[in-house]
Order: sequence, then structure tokens, then C-alpha cells
Amino acid sequence: MATSIDAPKVFISYSWQPISNRQKTISLAERLENEGVNVIIDEWNLAEGQDKYQFMEQMVNDPHVKRVLIICNKEYTEKANSKSGGVGIESLIISDEVYSKVEQTKFIPIIFERNIDGNEYVPTFIKTRIYIDLSNDDTFEDEYEKLMRNLFDKPATKRPPRGNPPAYILETDSVYLRTSNKVKTIQNSLINEKKNSQILIDDYYSTFIDALADFEITQENLTTQYVDDIVQLRIEEMKILRDDFISFFETVCTYSLDLEKLNTFLENLVEFSQKRDSIKYPERLIGPFMNDHYKFFIEELFLYIATILIQKEKYVELGQILHNDFIIFNQRLNKTEPFTYLVFNQYIESLDKIRNERLQMRRISITADLIKQRADNTKYNFEKLREADVLLYYIGLMRTEFTDPWRWPRWFPKTTVYHIYNLQILEKLISKRHFEKVKPLFEINTIEELQAKIKNVVENGKDKIQRFDYEFPYLNNAFNFDEICSLK
Repeated sequence: MATSIDAPKVFISYSWQPISNRQKTISLAERLENEGVNVIIDEWNLAEGQDKYQFMEQMVNDPHVKRVLIICNKEYTEKANSKSGGVGIESLIISDEVYSKVEQTKFIPIIFERNIDGNEYVPTFIKTRIYIDLSNDDTFEDEYEKLMRNLFDKPATKRPPRGNPPAYILETDSVYLRTSNKVKTIQNSLINEKKNSQILIDDYYSTFIDALADFEITQENLTTQYVDDIVQLRIEEMKILRDDFISFFETVCTYSLDLEKLNTFLENLVEFSQKRDSIKYPERLIGPFMNDHYKFFIEELFLYIATILIQKEKYVELGQILHNDFIIFNQRLNKTEPFTYLVFNQYIESLDKIRNERLQMRRISITADLIKQRADNTKYNFEKLREADVLLYYIGLMRTEFTDPWRWPRWFPKTTVYHIYNLQILEKLISKRHFEKVKPLFEINTIEELQAKIKNVVENGKDKIQRFDYEFPYLNNAFNFDEICSLK
């Protein structure tokens, strides 16, 4: 049922010349009247014997007249500016009201005509007012709707209710971020192809590693007796650093990704974490869990790196990361060793065991819960992270050097506690073009090589994750070989 709304009273001021302008104005008035507006116009409301200027002044000053529509064409503009003719007198009456009254919404310029340069005809006295443009047939309906919403006080958008400031605004101690403002500088340098771009990128990688130390758990900043509380607090505090890196890495991937620099950065991440693992903390401090927030952060960061590379279709680069070794100095053994990307995937005991048991949360994986809760980037949402997580697991299984099914040198896809039943990146393999792009991820050149790798996984029983809690396709079911490359 339609809601009854009072008809707004509107006066129209216009020029009778040329005749086409008068006809167009009457047509506008008729449509407004037909659609619920109480239109006052000399054509209908001024009878013989009445003083047209007194009528005009009365309409402009009448408090019941909600809006005065000033129809702006060449004739009206020229006469208003020169103060000539009837339009000149009308414009004097209107301009006096415009300049002397506080209310600024009563007078609305309506553009009916533009000059040969495309500039609107608007009298000087209302030149600075926001107008409605009815001069273009292509945009007429949108602008007409804008006018109607103005007359009925029904804007297309409304100011939302004012809520409370975010929690981080209310905190007395704000987090200082060493990498702040660097991403914009890097982006500007890359866009303008400046020679210092790589220097700025190298500086970001280095500064980011240094910034991790700002979130260290020490005796001095312990605020709780519970290890899981302080670990989760640090994880939340580090989100701003994670988001900054996402912005940086997306920029670098878009303009200039140096894979060697990225590999060095990833090696430095692992060395940073392992160096702190090698420190012997007093047991009263939370002992071996002092670095669990770093383990979570680094795993989450790697998951975002993989997701961004997939979304940017940087399959060659991601394939090299997943199939090459990182050379890392092992602090515990005091020697340099090779590691695969699986080093980024670790069990966070302080969360998934200690916190789970202490608070009786009965969660399968608090780590997965946190990754999902923090996945607030619309481009790289949780669904995309989860797909990358499963893909990292599959590729780990297919690395031929892992043959013992009872050892766990592989990526554990924690996020699959939130079930996933298909992977778009694999479903698209029906396209030969897509297969050719994606095949570097699996370090293969042909479909037969991919089949051989999956057969090796099945025959050696590597896919050991039970799908009761972590539900996602078994590797041998994830690829539909009957359909792969069936389309061009």
C-alpha cells in the first residue's frame, strides 16, 4: 500500500524565450505535478490583471514554497546577468533572497542548456550553487530522480547511525608501526618508474623484519599470568603489521616482483622466529610459548602471500617458492640447512591445546578460528585463503622426496575445519589455457606427469588426514582427469 506524503510546493522561474525552452519547462512542470508535486508557475497561476512581479516576489518569499526551481538556459542567464527584461527583475528578487537569507536549500538551479564548449549556462548570482542537470538526455532520468528526492526529502543515501570508535582508538597506548607510510611511497615510485623503486622495496623488507621485534613478549610487558592470553593479545596487535604487508605485497606483485628478494625475505622471517626459539626463557615466563604469536603470524603471512600470488596468477613465482629450498641458518644446531616452505606451517600449542583446555572451548583449531576471524580483506577473503591452504597441502604431498606416510613433513591445512568441497583453481583445469598457466605450481609439464605424482601419493598412502574434522577432497578426487584440458 502506498504511503500518503504531503505534496511539496514548488515555484518555477524561467524564461519564455526561446519558445522551445518555455515548452520544455511546461513539460517538466506537468510531470512534476503528475508525480505529486504542487507546482506554482505563471502559466497556470498568474491570471490577467495580476502584477507578475508582485506574484514573483510573493512566491519567492512565501514560507510555504519549499523550493524555487531556476530554469537556466542561455536567455535566462544573459538577461539575469545584465539585469534586463522580466527575467532581470525576477533574478533581482531571487538574488536578494539568496544573499539575505540563511536557508541555502530553497533555490535550485536546473540546467536546461549548455554552450558549444559544454559549459552550463548559470546566472552569476547562483553560479556556486549545486545544480540539477536536465540538459542531457542520457542522464536526464537519473538527474530527475535526484530532483524528486530533493523535493520530497528522500535522499538516495542516508547518514548511518553514529556508533562507537574502534577499540584501537580507545586504547591509551597506540601501536607504532615502523613500516607506516612506506607503501604509498613505493607505489608512487613504481608507477612513475623511478630508479629508486627497488631500494625502497628492499628497505621495506628489512624494516618489516625489524618491526617484528616490537611485538616481542618480555618479562617487562607481561600483563597476564596465562600464556594463551598474552599470545592472543600479541597476535591481535600484529594485525596492523599484517595488513600493511598485504598492501605492500599486492603493490609489488602488480608492478615489480623480484622473486629472489622475496625468497630472501622469507628466509629472514624463518631465521627471526628460530633465533627466538633458541633463547632459553625462564619457565616462570611462559617458557617455550614465548614465540607462538610469531609462529602464528608467519604462517598467516605466508598463507596471504600464496593467496595473493594465486589471485595475481603468479603461478611460476609461487611454484618456484614451493619447489625450491630456503637456505636458513639453524640457530639451535648452529649450522646452515635447507628448508622447504613447510617450515611456515607449525602447531601453535599455546592456542590449540593450552587455551582450548583452560577455557574449555572444545574447538578443533583455534588457529583456524583466528585466521577466519581476521580474514577481513575483501580481495583475499577466507574462502580464497582456505583454497590456498588446501593447495599448499596437495603440493606438499606431491613432493617426491617425502615417502614415509607416518612422518609429517607436509603442510597441515588447518582452515579446512571449515569444510571445503571443491577448488576453483582445479575445476578450471578443464581449460587447456588455464592448465598451461597453472602447471608450474605442480612442477609438471604434462597431464601424465601430474597423474604420476598423484599416483605416487596414493600408492605410498601419503594423504593421511582423516576427513572427520578437516573436511576437504582427497588428492586423488580433487583432479578430474577425464575433463582436464578438454576445452581450449
